[in-house]
Amino acid sequence: MSSVTDKYTKNYSSERTKEFEKRVREMSGNMSEESAAALVATEMRKKLKKGGLIDKPLGAGGKKP
Repeated sequence: MSSVTDKYTKNYSSERTKEFEKRVREMSGNMSEESAAALVATEMRKKLKKGGLIDKPLGAGGKKP
């Protein structure tokens, strides 16, 4: 699409890239393309995040004793 979206989608699958570009096009009418790309990337990252350091002691490098 452009250098702005290429910066965010260089490691995305083709399906995910299409979804990202579609959402950026929808939002770019209200704001700059760079702002829309950053916002869409943040939303997509939050959607993928499904875990963390639950039930792992701090200071042990994430390893259970």
